[in-house]
Order: sequence, then C-alpha cells, then structure tokens
Amino acid sequence: MSTLDPARRRVQISNNRGRVNGWTGYERVFGICLPVDGVPRPGAAGRVRG
Repeated sequence: MSTLDPARRRVQISNNRGRVNGWTGYERVFGICLPVDGVPRPGAAGRVRG
C-alpha cells in the first residue's frame, strides 16, 4: 500500500519495486507489511488500525 484515500475508502497498491499497480477498496486489504527482515517499513505502522 502506498497511499490512502479515506474519503473513498480505498488504498493505492504498489509492488516491491515501487511501481503503482492501482487502487482497491479497504475491504480487499488483508494485511500490511510492517517489517522486512526486521527493518520497519517507513510509515506502515501509522496505517494500521486496531
């Protein structure tokens, strides 16, 4: 996930090379990658809802 659009309840998704793949609704997001090899992903923790 690279960008949030709360007004439309959607997220922009990207691949592991930084290229944008498009938009999808909140209901289709099943997880957010927080760390990779123990290194936190920048900004990811702030996108997690409890």
